[in-house]
Amino acid sequence: MIHSRHLNRDTVTIFLLHGVEDGVETAVRNYTRKHLPRDYFADFLRDLKAHGAPVSMDDIVAERRDGTPLPSHAFAITFDDGFENNLSVAAPILEEMGIPATFYVTTDFIDSNRMSWIDRIEYAVEQRAEGTMDLPWGRRQFGTDAERRAFLDDVRLQVKSTPGLDAEAVATAIQSQLGFPETWASDHPLDRKLTWDQLGELAAPDLFTIGGHTHTHAILAFLDDETLAWEIDHSLALLREKAGLAVHHYSYPEGLAHCYDARTIELLKDRGIVCSPSAIEGENTPDIDLFNLRRIMVV
Repeated sequence: MIHSRHLNRDTVTIFLLHGVEDGVETAVRNYTRKHLPRDYFADFLRDLKAHGAPVSMDDIVAERRDGTPLPSHAFAITFDDGFENNLSVAAPILEEMGIPATFYVTTDFIDSNRMSWIDRIEYAVEQRAEGTMDLPWGRRQFGTDAERRAFLDDVRLQVKSTPGLDAEAVATAIQSQLGFPETWASDHPLDRKLTWDQLGELAAPDLFTIGGHTHTHAILAFLDDETLAWEIDHSLALLREKAGLAVHHYSYPEGLAHCYDARTIELLKDRGIVCSPSAIEGENTPDIDLFNLRRIMVV
């Protein structure tokens, strides 16, 4: 896909990525291309740079707040979650091309190498050719690779759209019914997260900015007020205490319109956050504010 088609003279385009892999082979894991192939990632950046101008999220803040103009066909690169390959694979390519990037990290992932709920499920499904499971929304089964992918699509849809559904409990139930022990961490290249020391290394170049992405990757709009505040405050505290970072940037887990709300935005502003992009698809015209910026998912 030619991603430079999203660049326009009078808008700024923010791209959303998660990881970049270097030769990982799997049957169904990464079928969504959450981790892009290394060469594809490099070609993606070359295409953008040939047709546009890279900017940082701070540049976007300055444009929205102070009227500082952005270059024509501006674009920004962002990563969510905190995968180790952001440092080992993606960062050297970005540095070589002189392209800034913002990395929004989930602090529990960094603190304990924790897997997300969907990665816990994919980890188990990858290793089972067939299975039958009783889930809160009904019985589901698979017996082919296509059915495994369809099953994972169904799980994503149900969990991301159902308030009150415990995503981690769903992951544990699926692991158990597929015959796995409860698994929360993995050193597989698709699972390995940054350590605190590596996060500091990633934050060192002037090109790169670190932002928050909650502590447990919870969908913020689904939380009560107390838990919502804890997710944000605990993540910011850990970034200060363990990485020495006073961050001013944030992004919402999942990031769709139903995944964050006015409470979330007000809490972030109260904590000194200046910008928090969503995962709503699209480019950004001047009227879109800093807490509802759109991003283009790169696959």
